[in-house]
Amino acid sequence: MTFDDNIRILVKDKEYDMPFSKGLLARSLTAAGMKPSASYTLARDIERELNEQNVLKISKDELRRRVYYTLINRDYEAIAEKYLLWRRILKKHSIIILVGGSSGVGTSTIAFELASRLGIPSVIGTDSIREVMRRSISKDLVPMLYESSYTAWTALRKSSWEEQDSKEMHLLGFERHVEPVLLGIESIIDRSLTEGTSVIIEGTHIVPGLMAEKYQEMPNVIFLNLTLSSEETHKKRFIARAKVSDRPLERYLENFEIIKEINQYIVEKSKENNLPVIENVSISDTVQKCLEIVTERFSNLNDEPIIDSDFY
Repeated sequence: MTFDDNIRILVKDKEYDMPFSKGLLARSLTAAGMKPSASYTLARDIERELNEQNVLKISKDELRRRVYYTLINRDYEAIAEKYLLWRRILKKHSIIILVGGSSGVGTSTIAFELASRLGIPSVIGTDSIREVMRRSISKDLVPMLYESSYTAWTALRKSSWEEQDSKEMHLLGFERHVEPVLLGIESIIDRSLTEGTSVIIEGTHIVPGLMAEKYQEMPNVIFLNLTLSSEETHKKRFIARAKVSDRPLERYLENFEIIKEINQYIVEKSKENNLPVIENVSISDTVQKCLEIVTERFSNLNDEPIIDSDFY
């Protein structure tokens, strides 16, 4: 039989069928630690094998078995075991990943990369949650909420400034800015856990120690906090972001020292709470490190079924 990319193979699930996709399978393999080029090659070979055997419909479980044994036969034992672990956990559990860090460290980029690798369909930025909270809480009640994270201190009452140095004021303003947003973040986590859905939440407002302690004790709520130690690299991120968005570069650079203070504050809070801090210099290295941390946490989850996954 001649191999034909146009032959449509359907992957059967309990409730629906979906077309076989080399891209989806390759991303699943990449998430398990396989190099992207090797992942796509194996996915292509799986598709070729199905076509040669005239398989037009295959269950998701059978497809996973084929992938697993193909990996074993090609001496990818470690990746094969990790691949099954990821598929089993994503099928049975809701996963909430929280990617925190100060402005400009790259939380959005890493969050979307993780979502793509893991097949998690929902990524929510805390800036969006902040906008929702602004519609619920008046400016007169919490004026800091209506400022940026690094200018919130300017909305503090003058009495709050007494006997505090500038850094303490900056961080106090940041905390007052973050607190109402955390109510929204925690509500999304609670709803995801109740409904059995997975989500990635990213942004500056994810601060360990300020969130309710119960979330840090949940094995399927995973904190990943990013940082950039190099001032030059951090500033370059702002410059690069300004080229593709309407965010004003000057405003970030003018307040860069405060952003650095917030960055260090989040790092210290993470370490105090024994949560990972990841230096986000290389996107690929950061994503790989995040995946390793998530995989390690997966091993602590039980087998109670909660959620299915759209990935292979």
